Amino acid sequence: MGMIDIQLTPRERALILRYGYPFDQIKQALLAVAASKRVETVSLDEHEVDRLIGDLCRSINHEEGGLRIQAELDELCSRIEYAQRTGDGDLEVLW
Repeated sequence: MGMIDIQLTPRERALILRYGYPFDQIKQALLAVAASKRVETVSLDEHEVDRLIGDLCRSINHEEGGLRIQAELDELCSRIEYAQRTGDGDLEVLW
């Protein structure tokens, strides 16, 4: 079982918990750094990441919170997909 390390902002972590419906491993990893106001590196189970991406995409398509939330979720989904594909989860990659 492989892991994907990805740097996530507090906002991104909150979005995953609210709109990603994460499985236990990802949820526990996010909750472990939930109080942090900093960018944190979180290890995500590669088998759970596919489901997480699907859940985030579903939330993008069905979210009634407006275009801002949809845009944030889309950007987050793209970052997770990039980290999954390349193994590079550093925030600086896309900034």
